[in-house]
Amino acid sequence: MSLPAELTKALKKAPYDLFAFFVFSVTVVTFSFYLDYDKALHAQLVPYLGWGFSNGYFFPALYIPLMLTMSKASETATLLLLRATVLALMLLQVYTGVEAYLSTTPEDYSNQNPWLRYDALTPIYTIAVPAFWAVLMLVMLGRSFLKNRKEKAKI
Repeated sequence: MSLPAELTKALKKAPYDLFAFFVFSVTVVTFSFYLDYDKALHAQLVPYLGWGFSNGYFFPALYIPLMLTMSKASETATLLLLRATVLALMLLQVYTGVEAYLSTTPEDYSNQNPWLRYDALTPIYTIAVPAFWAVLMLVMLGRSFLKNRKEKAKI
């Protein structure tokens, strides 16, 4: 099954940071749908990934191609809005990851029930990965701001 031509064209024009985040989001969401069917694997991975590990990635997986194909705003404004949205969503993911980490008790690390266990590696996925995407979007927002400021100074 191939993507529609308009969507393929828009994704090829997208900057690398947004394209990489889109691919990551689609991968995470697809994997979460698979885990809904493979309960045994889900039970093994939930201590590492957390309960709703794909919640913050489902909206961008739909929103990024929608904005790239249907936005009537300028390309700069569209990219600014996309990056700001991803930044806000990833900061929300970091907040919920930190909140879960701080509310974890020592008993949560040794609980026999995989659905209630919290692993020492959980913060990698619940805090570090969203923080990476947030920092990347923040850097790209800063670069585009400086680039636009430099272009306006030349005029």
